[in-house]
Amino acid sequence: MDEMVTTATDAAPKVSIIVPVYNAEAHLERCIASILAQDIDDFELILVDDGSTDASGTICDIAARDDERVRVIHQDNAGVSVARNVALDIARGTYLQFVDADDWIVAEASRLMVRAAEETGADMVITDFFRIVDKLASRKGDIDLDRTITPEEYADFMIENPADYYYGVLWNKLFRRDVVEQHHLRMDPELSWCEDFIFNMEYIVHTHRIYPLRVPVYYYVKTKGSLVNKSLSMANIVRMKLSVVEYYDDFFRRLYDEADYEARRGEIRGFLFTYPHDDSAIGVLPSTKKLGRERVRAQVTPGTERHPLGPLYFIQKAWLRSLQAVADRFDLELRDVQVLAYLHFAGGMAGLSELVDFLDVPTVTLAPTIAGLAAKQIVKVGPNVSAVFDRVAEADDESKVAQVLRSLSDKLDLGPKGAHAAETRLRESRGDGEDTIPLATIRLYKMPRHLTDALDRAADDVRERCFKGLSATEQKQAEALFKRVGDNARRLFGES
Repeated sequence: MDEMVTTATDAAPKVSIIVPVYNAEAHLERCIASILAQDIDDFELILVDDGSTDASGTICDIAARDDERVRVIHQDNAGVSVARNVALDIARGTYLQFVDADDWIVAEASRLMVRAAEETGADMVITDFFRIVDKLASRKGDIDLDRTITPEEYADFMIENPADYYYGVLWNKLFRRDVVEQHHLRMDPELSWCEDFIFNMEYIVHTHRIYPLRVPVYYYVKTKGSLVNKSLSMANIVRMKLSVVEYYDDFFRRLYDEADYEARRGEIRGFLFTYPHDDSAIGVLPSTKKLGRERVRAQVTPGTERHPLGPLYFIQKAWLRSLQAVADRFDLELRDVQVLAYLHFAGGMAGLSELVDFLDVPTVTLAPTIAGLAAKQIVKVGPNVSAVFDRVAEADDESKVAQVLRSLSDKLDLGPKGAHAAETRLRESRGDGEDTIPLATIRLYKMPRHLTDALDRAADDVRERCFKGLSATEQKQAEALFKRVGDNARRLFGES
């Protein structure tokens, strides 16, 4: 075994990202590129070449040559568990993250997971992921809570679906290295199946808080030859599970008290007869989209880079990407969050035409979004807006919608100026109670505080990423210049 030594700083990195590599040349460069593109720099990437006979080792060495954050170890083929253990032995990060060589992660993966751990005090973060089949991407997850949970609660969720990859794999989780080292946790090299599941269970019994991050940050690709793809009979599955069932049973014995364990013994034993699965991507399901349409992307082309407004295009895409993470976390659509973000930063209220214009979507498209938010009592709409929605719903094509809007716009005072004038009149006559709503407006109503905080954080994230590498003085100068540019552009429309 040998390590390609690279320059390392004395300070330990925040995250150690571990990738075991074996004959993965077809996809390894994509995997490495996605990790090196993380929007935080404070990490080390440990690549363990497990005796590859293709070009994988060379690809690893080139990555280490070009980026000092990369460390490479070459060893004779000993299996994925040994490869991961070797990486754990030299890892220096506060947190541990695992990636498989034929998969990839989103640019914000490490940042979101580390933030979740630090802000909640969680000992483990578990995330949703995208399951890739051919050209389809399907979002997968299981725990739908937005709070920390205890190990016992985690076990309650897992017992209902123990063979789901969500629980069994390493790569959708963030671990604390001090917990791993304190309890001498490693993969069992004697096991050829479920070794990652066993590691997870051993780790969880030493935790106090676990946070389910409901944002898909990992792309898992099912490859030919993997265990899930093999034609396994139920008898073979049971034989393999018998080799790990003692670990599984012990896991619940250690977490549950005696009464709870006895009450759920039947469910625990049912693990023997569940098939390992990740629920293949199915095109007809709402959670499945064509790969490339599952999340906000930007077209990085010579055209977008040369265009005079190219920088604004990428800033807008960065903003939408941040809002997408908020939407994923709170089980909302991206357009829902766009509407809420506008209302939030506009002071809590806006006119219908104001929203239509700013978001650049037709009323017929925006109406169901606002109606859905109103049904959830996150927003309230004025009577005139409701009247528009009713008339739009009756129109059977876009030309009729346009006719309806023209006829109603002036009559119902739907413009932004009219909306805010109505707000002023209302406050003068009735006060500013939360149950009052001007005729022509959409107003925030019962938006949860943690959703408000998430929108503020999304704005901070975009600012931080776009100003990356600038000093505090340069950031202030850039903000001042950007405001002046915006003011100049706004004056072009001062007459409206």
